[in-house]
Amino acid sequence: MVQIKRHDGSPSGGEISPQEFEKMLNATAEADFVRPGEMVTGKVVSVGKEAVFVDIGCKSEGIIDIKDFLDEGELNVKVGDRIEATVISTRGGIQLSRSLKKNQQTSGVLLDAYENRIPVEGSVLEVRKGGFGVQLGGVAAFCPVSQIDNKYVDKPEEYVGETFTFRITEHSEDGRNIVVSRRVLLEEEAKVRARETRVLLNPGALLNGTVRKLMPFGAFVDVGGMDGLVHVSEISWDRVEDPSTVLTEGQTVMVKVLKFDTETNKLSLSIREAGADPWESLEERFPVGTVASGTVTRVETYGAFVRIAQGVEGLVHISDMSWVGRLRHAAEAVNVGDSVQVAVLAIDRTKKRISLGIKQMNTDPFEATKDRYAPGVSVLGTVQRIGAGGVFIELQEGLVAFLPGSLAGTQRGEPLGSVYKIGAQVKLLIREVDAERRRITLEARDFEAHEERSEFEQYAKSSGVKPFSMGTFGELLMKSQKGKKK
Repeated sequence: MVQIKRHDGSPSGGEISPQEFEKMLNATAEADFVRPGEMVTGKVVSVGKEAVFVDIGCKSEGIIDIKDFLDEGELNVKVGDRIEATVISTRGGIQLSRSLKKNQQTSGVLLDAYENRIPVEGSVLEVRKGGFGVQLGGVAAFCPVSQIDNKYVDKPEEYVGETFTFRITEHSEDGRNIVVSRRVLLEEEAKVRARETRVLLNPGALLNGTVRKLMPFGAFVDVGGMDGLVHVSEISWDRVEDPSTVLTEGQTVMVKVLKFDTETNKLSLSIREAGADPWESLEERFPVGTVASGTVTRVETYGAFVRIAQGVEGLVHISDMSWVGRLRHAAEAVNVGDSVQVAVLAIDRTKKRISLGIKQMNTDPFEATKDRYAPGVSVLGTVQRIGAGGVFIELQEGLVAFLPGSLAGTQRGEPLGSVYKIGAQVKLLIREVDAERRRITLEARDFEAHEERSEFEQYAKSSGVKPFSMGTFGELLMKSQKGKKK
């Protein structure tokens, strides 16, 4: 037997068995583990005629009056359900309550609820200055606007007519001044859920969450009572500039845990990683050489980004935009929002890069017509533009040749623009064709002299005289005279 002593060390005068003493120790441990007013969560293990028994992680189960689960006479709980409740008392067992219903509330009961931190049920009657008028059974109470929710209240009138569970935070003047808060309960519930959620926060875990707040840099998502940040780069496989264009507060989303710091409680989440990676099957859907339809999403000096599928943007480099001339900026060819046809040129799945081409959708005019242009052939072209070093001449649609200033036939110091007017047609000669660089060089000549010389060279060739040797013209005259004598 065990003898119980008073605090001063003197015997109490009574003895208890070891089994009874163990029960007392267990009850003390349980009382230390949960305290009146504390919010707990647990699993229903038994439903009796008068009470529901809940496993809350203690050595004994929590007990809740069956009336807490009656909804218009219908029982709305079953074995296996997880519920949240408040500890009312730890004397003689752990007594729990979901909340005091309005029809159970009297002045005395409300005072007891205040002292024991028991939640009470109330209806929001009206919006008042600084808060709301709330009816607790037959007693009026006040709820500050900051205490009606755990988020910013933008439209107070939306809460009028709703019934919520509150905690009495102030009870004075014999119950004539009662202040309640819903926010403290929501925060306590979140803490309870967070304790359970922390166990699940392993990198790679998939969880359901609710978008709680949107910021320019991302979104805060509530996953079981804990807030995690989804950075703007992790919202979607598509490029997102403003999170509010993709998400809304209150929206339910699936997220993937990227990282959880147990010391700082910082949680990094991803919405895009929770879904399939569109790049995984990209080579199967868009093999090199495939033609795809896309939308221009961004235009830079060096090229344009084109979205060809959800989460897949490719770059059309400025050099792959047009066969015509040389562009100084991609905006000369496309604008944001344009629908374009592109050819898939290359895919780097590791770096998630895809190279696209617009000009490849058309035949290369140089390859198609290069046989028509040879050195010495005279051509007719249109002055397209005048550059610092010469004039760009369009020979046909998509084929532009270059006339250097030194071969333009102008006098020294004479501006090219004084002779070559944009849009005017000019007759020039092909000087050089560079197939490797895809460049045709032109020159200007006196075409009458050129044509006479061409006739002269042709005649010289047919007469067996070297056209550019000394005495050529004399030899031709002599031959010509002999021909006349005969």
